[in-house]
Amino acid sequence: MSGELVGRERESGLLAARLDQARAGRGGLVLVAGEPGIGKTRLVQEAAAGAEALGVPVAWGRASDEEGSPPYWIFRQIARDLGRALPPALAEGGTATDRFEAFEAFAAQLLAAAEPDGLLVALDDLQWADAASLALLVHTVRSAARSRLLLVATYRDTETVGREALTSALAALAHEAGQTRLRLVGLPTADVRRQLELVTGETVRPEVAAVVSRRTGGNPFFVGELAGLLDSGVDALPDGVLDTVRARLARLTARTRELVATAAELGSEPDPCGLAAVTGHALDVVLGALDEAAAAGLVVSRPGWRFRHDLIREAARADLPTAARADAHARLAGWLAGRPGAAERATEIAHHLLASAPVGDRREAAEWAERAGDQSFERLAWEQAADLYRRALDVGAPPDPGDRGRLLRRHATALTRDGDIQSAKAILAKAAEAAREAGDPAALGEVALAMEGLSDPWGDFSGDRLAAEALAQLPAEDSPLRARLLALRAGEAGFAGGEDPDRASAEALAMAERLGDTQVLRSALRARQMARSGPDGVRERLELAGRMAALGRSEVDDDTLLWGLLWRFDALMMLGRLDEAEALLGPMRRLSDRLRRPLARWHYLRGVAAVEATRGRFDAAIATVRDCLGLVEGRAHESVVGVSVFVLLTIDGLTGREDLVTAEQFEAFDRNSPGFVRPVYGLYWAQRGDIERARRILHPANGEALAQPALLPTLATRAELAALMDEPAVAADMAARLRPHADLFVTGGAGTVTNFGSVRTYLGLALATGGHLDEAVRELRLGVAANDTAGAPPFAALARFELAKALARRRRPGDLAEAAALAATAIAAAERLGMAPLRRRATELAAGLRGDAPAGLTPRETEVAAHVAEGLTNKQIAALMHISERTAESHVQHILTKLGLANRTGIAAWAARRG
Repeated sequence: MSGELVGRERESGLLAARLDQARAGRGGLVLVAGEPGIGKTRLVQEAAAGAEALGVPVAWGRASDEEGSPPYWIFRQIARDLGRALPPALAEGGTATDRFEAFEAFAAQLLAAAEPDGLLVALDDLQWADAASLALLVHTVRSAARSRLLLVATYRDTETVGREALTSALAALAHEAGQTRLRLVGLPTADVRRQLELVTGETVRPEVAAVVSRRTGGNPFFVGELAGLLDSGVDALPDGVLDTVRARLARLTARTRELVATAAELGSEPDPCGLAAVTGHALDVVLGALDEAAAAGLVVSRPGWRFRHDLIREAARADLPTAARADAHARLAGWLAGRPGAAERATEIAHHLLASAPVGDRREAAEWAERAGDQSFERLAWEQAADLYRRALDVGAPPDPGDRGRLLRRHATALTRDGDIQSAKAILAKAAEAAREAGDPAALGEVALAMEGLSDPWGDFSGDRLAAEALAQLPAEDSPLRARLLALRAGEAGFAGGEDPDRASAEALAMAERLGDTQVLRSALRARQMARSGPDGVRERLELAGRMAALGRSEVDDDTLLWGLLWRFDALMMLGRLDEAEALLGPMRRLSDRLRRPLARWHYLRGVAAVEATRGRFDAAIATVRDCLGLVEGRAHESVVGVSVFVLLTIDGLTGREDLVTAEQFEAFDRNSPGFVRPVYGLYWAQRGDIERARRILHPANGEALAQPALLPTLATRAELAALMDEPAVAADMAARLRPHADLFVTGGAGTVTNFGSVRTYLGLALATGGHLDEAVRELRLGVAANDTAGAPPFAALARFELAKALARRRRPGDLAEAAALAATAIAAAERLGMAPLRRRATELAAGLRGDAPAGLTPRETEVAAHVAEGLTNKQIAALMHISERTAESHVQHILTKLGLANRTGIAAWAARRG
């Protein structure tokens, strides 16, 4: 390394120390951030020189801001430096499983190359890396902490806005072991003076160094640029960065300025042959111009030609007219397309054609962009594929509706692979229109299937409607497409209702088995699982989960295997086998890590949150749900976001924390939640004493059919509401509906996000509300035992409290003593778990059982109880006592809780006994 690195002693020392740690087997990642020109690359070059002096191999990769660079470009360079190649799946295509295994293989190559002396991998300009490369970096770092591999990556922290892939990668890396971050800032004036003296070879006065320091902010690149202008005097030094570079450009001949500007527009690494083809100049003229630019310090020639700094390139291209830019891109694209290996450079050619669109052939640009999108998709770079398909559609959508529909479907599929469901739905609507225009029912069916497993149960089931439309036009005979469309309709009917999902799913499964097609079988199993998502199908779902998992293993398909494990998790949670369900989380995490898809990660995390909340680990559950929201907010449809908000609401109800859900989330939930979710939302407000609001929320949902996957949570919640609202008839109905499922636990049958404990607790609560106290006590005792056995302490505590209330009402010999003991146990559990509402209610019940301030009532509550005994309504009590109706209703609820009573009639009887 020639030249002295001015300043940066601390940073250089840190990199040297990290290299020593890596050589000792404690590798990892160093991220070096800062503005352009601050010296990030120079610092890493110094570290690389130190590594090579110690015999440590160094491999370099530099991301490019040229949109034509292929996926994994930065790692292709690393592989080339190490004499290796990227794993075939990243060059030839494959599934998400293939992508994970390819990532594993490449990481293993790097770890092997780091033995026995260590390996320094430098990744420069990470802000320009494609999303696939960033995913590979995150994967590699996860294996580096216990190795001899040190990765050092630079990026401009001034250019992270709008770069979602970079910000997501930085967030993921923040949690990894062995990670260090450095941020470079401007040099102090003393170091600026030292740099100026090294560049000029002369002594620099302190006041001159101070002027340069002020105008450059201590940026080493700008300092170097101004050093060459010091002979013009301090007053002549330009103020702006572009002016500094333009002063150098002005010294070039007109022809060289034109060639350099054109080269800067076309890329950071000028190809003399390509530049000659674009400009029409002879090769020797081009080489001469590049030599002149090199002499001026604008470009360097080893290895290959490249601009000395991105800021120089940006200044050089700034004055090139728009038409000249477009023409240059069109000419270069034509030259590249005519050269050997053009197919492998599809992304680069597409980039130049797209840039030439104002004057170039828009149809040709679209064709190459689609070709490049296909190539990126096959290489599992879905993020880049989606962008290329979008640009192909923007620049020149195919006039033929069949071709246009195909491109739209490809674009939507790439988006769904990347987790952007919202955008994909809008594009698929356009694809459906194109299929109708083409009169192609098969294409329409393919549009429907593009959303398989991704439909929105809180919105419109467009997949179902499109499937019905396509089926009506397809031949009524066995075919893979027909079987999958039947399965799609059956699965969505299982959630949202519709024509008999049981019969339709059985028909689809039988057809799939006749056809012997694994993809069709996968769809049919999914449909059957949805159709049997009610509590009476829980044991069949266990069998279906086993079949799905076996299919995933036989097909080496992680996505299918993950679904099998998720279904098994859901079934085990409903059966109350929490330990077995929790044991599945480890395998589910490994699969979601391999798939590297936001929705796969979300499904794993919603399972984690469900277990954490059921076990009473509320802080951990809240953090996990917030991770879920971070994955899907703004990208997935409302149901995916909504169920995460739903979990926060339920935790809020259990813990009394009122800051878990934002105002915006409340508004969206209130606006979009379907009927089967609204009882839980109503309970949320009822628990806060706003019974009238709860009734308003429940009113539109009362007449709706109950969704089978959410049947048990809906029934259990309505049982709680019946108790709070003094509705014995509703309670009797809920008891009848819950009784056949008494041995199960209250959770959803398709996508478990919560578990409210044993059904017997809510059956007992409903029975108590209806006055059947002996049966209620029996069921509540069984509910306590079931929750204890399963390991669900929050719901065991709730069951003990409800049992205490029922015993306090029944008042047989020994009942009150047992009720007091149960209330005390519930208080202790609530205190330990942070369940403030339960602690308050159990404390009030305990006070009533001790006979304090009659039965624990406050003077105001005693007055309200007397008015209830007189037969006054809440509205009349509110008017008489000059309080709000809501406050009156809240007092009544507290009285019922403290006295262990079910309804207002019980208050009247209590008051009569006291009188």
